Amino acid sequence: MNLSPELENVHLSHSWFGNVAMNRDMPPRILEKDGVVYATGFCDSGVVWAQWIGTHAAHTVLGHSEQARTAFDFRPPALIPLYRSNPWFMPALIQGYRIQDRIALWRARR
Repeated sequence: MNLSPELENVHLSHSWFGNVAMNRDMPPRILEKDGVVYATGFCDSGVVWAQWIGTHAAHTVLGHSEQARTAFDFRPPALIPLYRSNPWFMPALIQGYRIQDRIALWRARR
């Protein structure tokens, strides 16, 4: 199924392959842990929310609770199983993504 038939004969000269960091459940968030307020998750679609969420995080820090509560207020995320600040799994993940990128690039050049 071609979602954009008008682009069928358009060829790309450049593209970007890469990874972005984001929360596991995707949305940006405001959270507080140990007295520190965090505004996080701005990669992917969170970028458009950054200024608004930052403003509300600032209201939280200033104690303006009536202005601070938002749909982006979350508890700190659950720990990742088997992860204790040593990203032992990253080399395997990076290699997997590297292989996917090479396959996609090879297919694009055919």
